[in-house]
Amino acid sequence: MSNWTRLVLCALLGACASAPSGPNPGCEAGDGGTGYPEALLRLGCDGELRPGRASWAVADGVVTLDFDPASEGLGGRDLVAQWPPLNQPPWIGHRVEDIVVSGNRVSIAFRDPAPDIARLFADPRLAGPSAIVGDHDVRDAIDRGEQGIMTRHSASIEYARSVGVPVRLVAYDRAYLVALPRTSEPADAEALSAAVGGDWAGWGPVGSRRLSALDWNRISADCSPVGRSVAADPAPSNTGGAAREIGEDGQSVSYAEGDPPARQLAERLASMALRGDAMAAVLAELTGARGRLTVRAASIASSGRAPGDVAAVVRVPAGSVHPCSLYAEAVERLAGWDAGSTASGATVLIVGEIGAFVVGAASRDLP
Repeated sequence: MSNWTRLVLCALLGACASAPSGPNPGCEAGDGGTGYPEALLRLGCDGELRPGRASWAVADGVVTLDFDPASEGLGGRDLVAQWPPLNQPPWIGHRVEDIVVSGNRVSIAFRDPAPDIARLFADPRLAGPSAIVGDHDVRDAIDRGEQGIMTRHSASIEYARSVGVPVRLVAYDRAYLVALPRTSEPADAEALSAAVGGDWAGWGPVGSRRLSALDWNRISADCSPVGRSVAADPAPSNTGGAAREIGEDGQSVSYAEGDPPARQLAERLASMALRGDAMAAVLAELTGARGRLTVRAASIASSGRAPGDVAAVVRVPAGSVHPCSLYAEAVERLAGWDAGSTASGATVLIVGEIGAFVVGAASRDLP
């Protein structure tokens, strides 16, 4: 189907933008989503840990997972063979000393385990091969009647809703952070985070929302000793430094290349700097910048802080991810911002999150 045909069809159905604004969540207490069906462990509506494909026990820094032999999906040795290397996410931020497999039981021993260490195994990245959540246009697949399409593509989600195809939220599982080189009053920083995040959620991609459940300072206080025991914080960049003077030329907000929600968030920051209101003043205080801000796409190959960067937008896995995994990955991606140093004076705000959706799946196919 051509884009023109889709446009006409949307108009006949009352316009795509008039489709329902939110998903039908699977969590009784709110909008947490249905969850990834292959998850080893799950989080309940109130954040409590629940069995998934496995049950668990914790004793003396050892997490033991027990798999039902009749359950679908990988377990035991086959599952462990699919896990990422221990120096890669989601393991970074934790130190694994040993993994022992005995039939359908897997025991993982940690040194200095982080609080609530069993939550690490609710992370879908440890569940074995899983459905890929795409960012690309899947409207043709919707037209073909394909079922169970996992996507974050805003236009595809809106299109599916407009033509009556079921759309369900799976999980809010990506968080967006903003790093700024200076500090201000905590209340001012929180007000800026709420203003930028609310603006972004209101005008940004489908499935975006202002995040209030996570606090960087609390996560940092709980997780920075764990992170330091695994790997040192990234070396400070010679192009960074919180005390650097920022001129009016080349002032930029960086974001990950190819990430539309991150670009939209960077654009919200740049536009806020032009408003001349109280939030613009707070942003100027936190960035040390004056005048117009531009947005800069930062490639993965050249990650880090460029000379003109006065703010950075980064994305990390969130949702069922262990907070110390989130912290370690954020520090790694914020190279040059000294995000893991309590003495750097940098500010990190967790401003919003985005969800993954399943399109065209019958309710019986969802957990």
